[in-house]
Amino acid sequence: MPAIARGARVLSIAALLGVLTACSVPLSGVPTETPAGSAPNASAALPPSPTSAFPGLACDALVPPASVASFLGAAAAPQPLTVDDAPVLQDGGTVCAWADEAAGTSLTVRLVGDGVDHWATFNHWYEHTDWSDSVGEINGTMCSDGACSVHALDGERFIEVDAAGIDDPAGTRTEELARTALAAAPVPAPAAPPSSSAPASRSCATALPVDTAAAHLGAAATGASYVSTATPSYHLVQDSLQRVGGLDCRLLSADSRELVGFTVLPGGAWVLREDSPAGAVDAGEHSAHARRGDDWVRLQAPGASEESTQALLAELLG
Repeated sequence: MPAIARGARVLSIAALLGVLTACSVPLSGVPTETPAGSAPNASAALPPSPTSAFPGLACDALVPPASVASFLGAAAAPQPLTVDDAPVLQDGGTVCAWADEAAGTSLTVRLVGDGVDHWATFNHWYEHTDWSDSVGEINGTMCSDGACSVHALDGERFIEVDAAGIDDPAGTRTEELARTALAAAPVPAPAAPPSSSAPASRSCATALPVDTAAAHLGAAATGASYVSTATPSYHLVQDSLQRVGGLDCRLLSADSRELVGFTVLPGGAWVLREDSPAGAVDAGEHSAHARRGDDWVRLQAPGASEESTQALLAELLG
């Protein structure tokens, strides 16, 4: 299909999308110890890691080391994945990251299948009609404050390239990196749907009602409400979490302070495996995580006591 015709089809799909209703925020750290009431993190008892739509695609094949060195400098090194990217992996995607911590530069490439659907959601955020075709069939490149992002549709593949700390005001170098990665990426294989032992909640307020949270948080929660969208821009992690039926929510006080933030990743308990591709679960203050059947639930309650945090987690676990 010609690029222009596909672009028109994509924009038509985007026009049909409603406003995203689930609350979304970037994921944050959680404790490594097993919370009370959770099963031990025995890998044999946990669901297997998700199957990639790009099996066998190594990061140094997606973006060769020479290209990384040319982009970030010779001191740049591969970075371990974190649970922040777990929704992308659950969506059958591949994530690769590099950084030169001393220089403050970084590069992250996320690649998923079902490209038309992902592009439609991306376009829904910005509603442009003049996107470029300099990368793949159609792409959106945005740069500001020393950071650039490229989101591109190419056939059935959708790529997100995030670069920071580099001299690339027009995004030309970041686009070149995206073209290199797309050239190396195979056609995606169909990804198996995620497993989940519990029905996904349809909204943040259904998963953890405001009145229930207020009962544990006290007067601080008077007038609290969930934000409808936590960020003003598109992020593939959030899109993938939506696509696998997950939630990422923030409950704010009347004066806009975050009282509770929680994530539900259906079928995502594999992040607790010792051999998880997402790496170790990081420690975080005023936070707790647990397995709910095959699902993974993480909760943060800034400023709340450990007792209240665990009580709120218990409410999420049902």
